[in-house]
Amino acid sequence: MRFFIGFLLLSFRAFSQNSAIIVDERNKDIGSQENIYKVRADYVIQNTLAKNLYLLRADAEKGITVRASKKTMKPNDTTLIVVEFIPEATGKFSKPVNLITSAEGQPFQLSLSGTIKSIKTDDKTACFYFGRPNRAGVKETPPIVVYEDHPKRDNSNKIPDNTVAVNTPKVTPEPIIHETEKKPAEATKPQPIKDESVLSPELYKPNNIVFLVDVSSSMKDSTKLGVLQYSINYLIENLRPTDRVTLISYADSVKVLKEGLSGNNKEELSEAVRKLKARGLTKGNKAILFSLDKALQHYISGGNNQIILATDGKFRFYSEDQQKFRSKQGDKQVLLSTIAFGDDKDAMSNLKDIASIGNGNFIHIKSKNKAKDQLLNEIKEHSLIR
Repeated sequence: MRFFIGFLLLSFRAFSQNSAIIVDERNKDIGSQENIYKVRADYVIQNTLAKNLYLLRADAEKGITVRASKKTMKPNDTTLIVVEFIPEATGKFSKPVNLITSAEGQPFQLSLSGTIKSIKTDDKTACFYFGRPNRAGVKETPPIVVYEDHPKRDNSNKIPDNTVAVNTPKVTPEPIIHETEKKPAEATKPQPIKDESVLSPELYKPNNIVFLVDVSSSMKDSTKLGVLQYSINYLIENLRPTDRVTLISYADSVKVLKEGLSGNNKEELSEAVRKLKARGLTKGNKAILFSLDKALQHYISGGNNQIILATDGKFRFYSEDQQKFRSKQGDKQVLLSTIAFGDDKDAMSNLKDIASIGNGNFIHIKSKNKAKDQLLNEIKEHSLIR
């Protein structure tokens, strides 16, 4: 009986801790990888408490580095945790990371696993990033060094607080290392690790994007659907694992082609976009309301939740549809932006009105060269952390 009561107490403590945090994906598996130098994974965690939650430290094996975008999480706030390490041997691996927070109960556990078939020992560009591969501009972020537990040492690693006092310049915190291994300030600074993603996690919130693509007969013009496919695929290449994508097509019926996929599933998403073909009649108003349901199903609190409607605008979004669109959201906010093709003045005016109703932007795509930047900039504008 005492054992059973003790088990219940331990379970309750673990539940109380876990209920304080939710995470986009607690256990990440990178699968089998070859020619790897470094492994990295991103986790977006959210504070579900009605009070501030503080990240105190991270406990993990020696050699694992952990970063946090911020230490203090307000109610319903999110923060990004980045875990990375340099593998020393091939084969299967499983790396647990325990986050110690101000909430009572057991540590919040994350894990990173997979299989490494071969290691690059002389090429530091061979980095498997459970996110978007390095491609664009460089941004430095301060690492948090985590050391392996040892009975004779205090292995608590306090997570630096990135908060900034009002009217004072922001100071990049130095990593906190083991007390017995402290060195002069100049010696403790690690080499900065490059974050070359276009949608840098330090600058842009996670995205929940629903692409609603018109494949009606009026979109058969090759310069319309072809340009749209090109611009969507360019955006997909820049998405991160923390981003979620749903792809819906509509004409005489509404079809969900892909739902809630991580931005890491680039090949699967790109293949679905490539297979889009124009046919049928336009039922845009019903498709918008349907896509809102999907956006709400995958809603990211504190993130950018957005529907991107791509069409030539030859349908009407009536007042009763507009009312349903607003009432369905409740206290959540889902933006609705429109990508317009063609030069029909009535259609363009219609799409401008729809974007205004959805608190989004009207984007008129006229050329392939500008299309990719127009779509990416739209996502960057609404996901930018301000």
